[in-house]
Amino acid sequence: MSETKDTTPATPAEAPAEAEAKKPTRGVQLTERAAKEIQRVIQEQGFSKETTWVRLGAKGGGCSGFTYVLDFDQQGPTEFDLTFTQHGVNVVVDKKSEFFMGGTELDFNDGLLDRGFVFKNPLASGTCGCGTSFSA
Repeated sequence: MSETKDTTPATPAEAPAEAEAKKPTRGVQLTERAAKEIQRVIQEQGFSKETTWVRLGAKGGGCSGFTYVLDFDQQGPTEFDLTFTQHGVNVVVDKKSEFFMGGTELDFNDGLLDRGFVFKNPLASGTCGCGTSFSA
């Protein structure tokens, strides 16, 4: 599904407000659907809800330059990580990945043909056809 963007240049009076509106937030936001699926997997795998962290990140690779990472971490955060708790899920993102993923929303599709986690990254300047890699 393609999106069209308005390429009309902003006037100087509009530019600061428009830039502020598009400025991404820190960290990664989970939707309730994503959190429920993560909690289901944690329970199914027999992990402890209190000590399990969902590690989200980006690493070099894929056809667009970076691939998304979603993993279950039993070790917990380090000094190189940012941590969040959202919808009862402990989330950890390393600071380097957060640079490329700030403001990303993690959602979960449960459709018959498109079941899985979906990263909606406002910092991505392009994505591959399968949606598993991006460029920034």
